[in-house]
Amino acid sequence: YPVLVNAVLLAVFGISLRHPPSAVERLARLTEPDLPPSGVRYTRKVTAVWCVFFVANGAAAAYTAAFSSDATWALYNGLIAYVLMGCLMGAEWVVRQLVKRRDADQKIQGLKRGETRP
Repeated sequence: YPVLVNAVLLAVFGISLRHPPSAVERLARLTEPDLPPSGVRYTRKVTAVWCVFFVANGAAAAYTAAFSSDATWALYNGLIAYVLMGCLMGAEWVVRQLVKRRDADQKIQGLKRGETRP
């Protein structure tokens, strides 16, 4: 079951990279409908990162199913995988705040120099 879930999520996120908007962009637009081009680029990168995660997590889930004890399978798929997802979400949130701050600072500096582009 965990292998299937990761495969489906990989397919959904991966297909969205080929047929925009990306999965993460769709989620971002729920709270920020007027997402700037820099936000679109950022969400595309985050979608790709999640694809890598789903590949690695699905591979680990498959490995534990095929070669590990039931206890190891349960530990990984019932706890460790969720902790890793939470860590990825938390790390992405921190990075997003830093990127937003950097973009805002660059916009302010541009306005101070007389630039008018967004």
